[in-house]
Amino acid sequence: MNDTFEIDNFLSDNELEQTINNVYNCIDLQHDLTNKDGVWQGKDEGTHHWVATNQLNVAFEIVADKLQAVLEPFTIEAAQILQVKLGSDLHTDYAVKRNQQEQVLAGDPYYTLIIPHQDYNSHTIVFKEQADYNNFYMYKERNKPIDNYINNEDWQKYCSHCWPEDQTYLTLDKACSWKKGKLLGFDRRRWHCSDNFDADVKEGFILWLRRHDLAI
Repeated sequence: MNDTFEIDNFLSDNELEQTINNVYNCIDLQHDLTNKDGVWQGKDEGTHHWVATNQLNVAFEIVADKLQAVLEPFTIEAAQILQVKLGSDLHTDYAVKRNQQEQVLAGDPYYTLIIPHQDYNSHTIVFKEQADYNNFYMYKERNKPIDNYINNEDWQKYCSHCWPEDQTYLTLDKACSWKKGKLLGFDRRRWHCSDNFDADVKEGFILWLRRHDLAI
């Protein structure tokens, strides 16, 4: 399992602005997300701006170059600009979901990376538990509650929007704050969610990496 990490000021203001411009020039799909099954059932969660697969290296050239000093060899499998209004429920990123459709898994899932575009009073909450599938209901079907689960204070602080019964299956790894230009990274197999943040909208890059075993 790959360690969760945070690097403040990974991108300078100029590098961030240039990358935002590059990414918007490479978008091939934009869609809103209305949750059909989760805690925000029927509500508009936000907008996803997907980068064309054949433009990933162009759009994220600055980011990829700087990542060489941080990670083992990797391939960017998918990426987007996420503009989100509501905190996400528990999930993994084992398989990428594009427009709510799970994509065919290619290679070995590596890291999910987040780079916020501004400072937000918000966190990504990463747990120690992991799985090789995306949906938490499956984890509850296959596992029993644990004794030393995340404490009530942290659960209410970060996960008040999640299903209450999910608390007893999870232990907290890190609560990673969203700061402009910061790099957040966690294993794609780890369960994670957003906190129940109080901003109108938060925006950032989301990149899904796999180990560099296949060419795009």
